Amino acid sequence: MKKIYLIIVFFILAGKNAWSQSKEIKADTITLKELEIPNSPAFILLDQTPSTIERPSSSKAFALSILNSFQDSNGIPKNYAVDFTPFWFFKHPNMTSLKYAGYNVENKKQRVFGNIERASISFAFITTNDTLTQKTINNLSIGLRFNLISIRSKQDIKDIIKANSDLIKSIRERDDRLNNFVDISLAATNPTLYHLKVKEFYAQDREKENSEEKLKDILARKSVFAIDGAIGYNKFYLDNKFSNGHFGRFGAWLTLNYSWHIDKNANGKNYFNLYAIGRYLSDGTSISNGEYQKQNFYDFGGKAEFEFKKISLAYEYIYRDSSNSNTFRSNGLLKYKISDNLLLTGAFGKNFGSNNNLISMLGINWGLSTGTEKATAKEPK
Repeated sequence: MKKIYLIIVFFILAGKNAWSQSKEIKADTITLKELEIPNSPAFILLDQTPSTIERPSSSKAFALSILNSFQDSNGIPKNYAVDFTPFWFFKHPNMTSLKYAGYNVENKKQRVFGNIERASISFAFITTNDTLTQKTINNLSIGLRFNLISIRSKQDIKDIIKANSDLIKSIRERDDRLNNFVDISLAATNPTLYHLKVKEFYAQDREKENSEEKLKDILARKSVFAIDGAIGYNKFYLDNKFSNGHFGRFGAWLTLNYSWHIDKNANGKNYFNLYAIGRYLSDGTSISNGEYQKQNFYDFGGKAEFEFKKISLAYEYIYRDSSNSNTFRSNGLLKYKISDNLLLTGAFGKNFGSNNNLISMLGINWGLSTGTEKATAKEPK
């Protein structure tokens, strides 16, 4: 019975070998990791978020954000947002690891605009109280976030090309081992030796798994420089009445990101990040003579962040210029990565304005994958 089992194992392996040998181009599918769970731009538009400056280089397919301010008396969260990345809701059989990394095989240059197609859409529901009228305000917001430019370091590109080549090489060597595995007669004449050969084959197969993990780690490295864009629109309703709907805000902003890899290990996750932001806001929430008036804001600022494997510490400062008065936002930020799909964020500091301007927030960001976040390691044609 044992001999029959070993013979069946051989034919399964031989069948896999024949199928793989029939393909001219060797390929292997890998699941992408370290996709980010950023704060929703629908939150950021209303200044109701721990951090105004974000870097969403590649977001998860779906994210849920729950935000609570410690100023709320009952402690029940009132702010919720969902983010979708439509790109990851569909399969992309032509998404190779080199293409995902932003490398054009034909002209051997980076595709710096390659991430635009992975834009995310967000919706947010925020409940606040008007500090003057004490009326309940329900805010509905929608936002769009996209990566305009992403540039990897030359060393990262070299490492990605090499890791992709090494994985393809390990696939080819695996096929060769299958092809030269062992004579089928050995299963009948010496089952013990045949069994040892099978174990040896799978022990050598770990090389392929190691090559896969190495490529995943390199693809997860941050680009050295990126420019991200976002727009958002908000409408608010007074006293839970649809008829009391008013224009709230419209905003558009650009964020410049620079990341310095400070880890001695090339695949480490320690970075020092610098950010700069420029934002335009059209705000319709100010009351003058009993009516809501529009005014324009211009925000400029930056953030410095130390990012480690599980924890990141940051400080951000944003100056707001308006026709009536100038103000600023200044706060510290702490992020803790509970898991790849769960992020805890806390912030403390001063928000814009002179009234009700304390920032004391705790947020949870929960990301989900669809299973389509994959790339193929393939020999370039």
